[in-house]
Amino acid sequence: MKLSNPIIHKLFLLALPLIGSNVAQFSLNIVDTAMLGHYSSEALASAVIGGSFFFSIFIIGSGFSFAIVPLVAAYDAKGDHIKVRRVARMGLWISFIYSLLALNLFIFSETILLAIGQNSEISKIAGEYLILMGFSMFPALAVVTLRSFLTGLKFTQVIFWITFAAFPIKIILNWILIFGNLGIPELGIKGASLSTLLVQFFMLFCFILFLYYKLYSYKIFNRFWRLDFDFLKKVFLLGYPIGFTYFAETSLFTSSAIMMGWLGKIELAAHGITMQLAGLTFMFHVGLSQASTTLVGNSYGKKEDKIQLFDIAKATLLLTTFYAFIVICLFVTFPEFLLSLFLDKKIDSGNEIINLAVLLLMFAAIFHLVDGLQASGLGLLRGIQDVQIPFILALISYWIFGIGSGYILGFIFNIGSIGIWLGMVIGLTFASISLILRFYLKINSISFTDKF
Repeated sequence: MKLSNPIIHKLFLLALPLIGSNVAQFSLNIVDTAMLGHYSSEALASAVIGGSFFFSIFIIGSGFSFAIVPLVAAYDAKGDHIKVRRVARMGLWISFIYSLLALNLFIFSETILLAIGQNSEISKIAGEYLILMGFSMFPALAVVTLRSFLTGLKFTQVIFWITFAAFPIKIILNWILIFGNLGIPELGIKGASLSTLLVQFFMLFCFILFLYYKLYSYKIFNRFWRLDFDFLKKVFLLGYPIGFTYFAETSLFTSSAIMMGWLGKIELAAHGITMQLAGLTFMFHVGLSQASTTLVGNSYGKKEDKIQLFDIAKATLLLTTFYAFIVICLFVTFPEFLLSLFLDKKIDSGNEIINLAVLLLMFAAIFHLVDGLQASGLGLLRGIQDVQIPFILALISYWIFGIGSGYILGFIFNIGSIGIWLGMVIGLTFASISLILRFYLKINSISFTDKF
C-alpha cells in the first residue's frame, strides 16, 4: 500500500484534527511540567509522581468514554440516532459515578504515596497537588466522553478548536497562579492543579454549548436525569476492559515513575521530562488510533467485507511506521535541545537532570515505534468491539514483560534507570506484536459472507 492510497488520505484527514486536539490536550500537562521545571526541582518531581497517580486513575474511567466511539460509529452508520443518544448519556452517567468513587484516593494520596516508598517531602507536595486534581476528574472525564461522541460522528474539527483554545488559557492561569502574578498569591504546584480544574470546566462548557446549538437533534441532555440501564450496562461492559487495558499500559509508565522515585529525585525528574516529550510525540498515534476505530466501526456497522477492514489496518500501520521514523530521527539528532524546552538548567541539579534525560531519550526513540504500533492495534480491535482478549494480552505484556523485566534489570541486575526503561521497551514490543496479530487472526476467522 502506497502513501497515495485513498484510504490513507481518508484516514489521515479524519485523524488530523484528532491529532491536533490530542497534542493540545497533552500540552496542558506539558505546561505544568515546563513551568514547574522553571519553579523548582521539588515541584517538578512532585508533579511527575502526582501526574502519574492522577493519570492511572483517570485512564480507567476514560475507558467508558472511549467505548462510546465504536458504538456511536456503528449506530450512526445505521442511522439510529436514538441509540447514539442513549450511548452518550450513559457515558456521562458512568463518568460522574466513577469520579465520585475515585475522590477518596486523591484526598488520601499523600498516605498512598508514602506507602509505596516515595520520598516524604515529594509525597507531601504531590498530595497537595492531587487533592485539587481529584475534583477535576469529573469535568476531565466528561470532556473525554463528549470528545468520543463527536469522534464517532466524525465531528473532529470542533474537538481541535476547543482544546486548542484551552491551551493559552492554561498558560496564563499557570503564570498567574504558580508564580503569583497580577496580585495573586504564589501558589506553586497547587496553582498548577487549580488552573487544570478551571480549564477542564472551560472545555466542558464549550462542548456542551456546541452540542446544544449545533447538534440539538441528538437531544443528549433531554431528560438527562433518567437512567437507561440497558445502555448503562452496554457502555460498562465494553468500557471496563478498555479502561483496564489502558490502565495496564499506564501502570507500566506509572510503575516506572515509582521505581525511578526509589532511585532519587534527579532520576525521577529526568524520567518526567523525557516522558513528557515521548508523550507529546505519541499523540499522533493516539489520534490515528481513534480515527481507525471510527473507520473500522463504520465498516463494522455497515457489515462490509473484511477486505475493507484489512485496508484500513494496512493504512493505519503504514502511517504509524512512517511517522515513528521521523520522531526517532529527531530524538537521536536533537536530544538536548528538545529536553531543554522542559527544564531550566539553572535550577538546582538542572544539568544532572538534563544529562540523564538525554540518555533516557535514546531509549524513548527505541520504544516510540512499538508504542505507536500497540496503540494502532488497540484502535483497530476497538473498532470491531473486541476488548476482552486485548485486555488480557495487554496485561501480560505490560505487567509481566514490562514491569517485571524493568524491576529485574533495574534493581536485581543493578542497571538502574536504563534497566527500567529497557523494561518499558520489552513490554511495549510484546504488546504491539500480540495486538496486531490478534486483529489479523480475528478478521481472518470471518468469511466473506459472514455478517458480523
